[in-house]
Amino acid sequence: MRRAGLRLLLAWALLAGAPARAEIVRSEGEGAAPIAAGAAAARASALEAALSDAVWQVAARLAGAPSSPAAEQALRAALGPSPSRLAQGYRELDQYERPGPEGRELGVRVEARVDAGAVAEALRRAGLLAAQAEAPGLGASARVVVEPLPAWPALAAVRRRLLELGARRVAPERAEPEHVVLSIESDRSSRALVDALVASPPPGVAVISIGERNGVPAIRLEAAPGAFEPIDTPAAKR
Repeated sequence: MRRAGLRLLLAWALLAGAPARAEIVRSEGEGAAPIAAGAAAARASALEAALSDAVWQVAARLAGAPSSPAAEQALRAALGPSPSRLAQGYRELDQYERPGPEGRELGVRVEARVDAGAVAEALRRAGLLAAQAEAPGLGASARVVVEPLPAWPALAAVRRRLLELGARRVAPERAEPEHVVLSIESDRSSRALVDALVASPPPGVAVISIGERNGVPAIRLEAAPGAFEPIDTPAAKR
């Protein structure tokens, strides 16, 4: 088991030098548009709104739900005029008609594949997430125990998600046969980071809070049930 811990630390060191990759997450969105302009135009507008809504949901999970109209405006401005560009594909879940302020509306609900890394970068540029670059001399401000010792791909996915959530640096402090302790430079507390991970885990990984170990929040990593289902991709995105 100790060898497993050493292998994990080596894999982590290699990962730290690897280039960043797009990280795709699933997110549901819903949109609607008046039917008066024609069914085809209404569907295109509703689909655009649904994809933008799915991207918005990812942004709100990363930066936190806005607590005021000004905060909501800042979050929407960070995503730009066409948030749907950050969706790399979608699967339609539902299509329906309903009354609207301008007559009948066509509604669309989708499950979109959203580039969470690109969303996080847009939020960082707007100052809504802490910069990902390491800030020297700050020291670790948080620690999280991962128990039992996970496979390194799952731990690497958790590291990427913590960086997206605003951590400046994430590194293993020590790896024991039964667990690994992560040392994290962040303006958020250990408990806040665990809560954010549980609410918005990395793709393919379920993050479960399991209490504390010597006063440090602990989590367990499991394979998330289900995989991405086949998606339809808009012609403009092919």
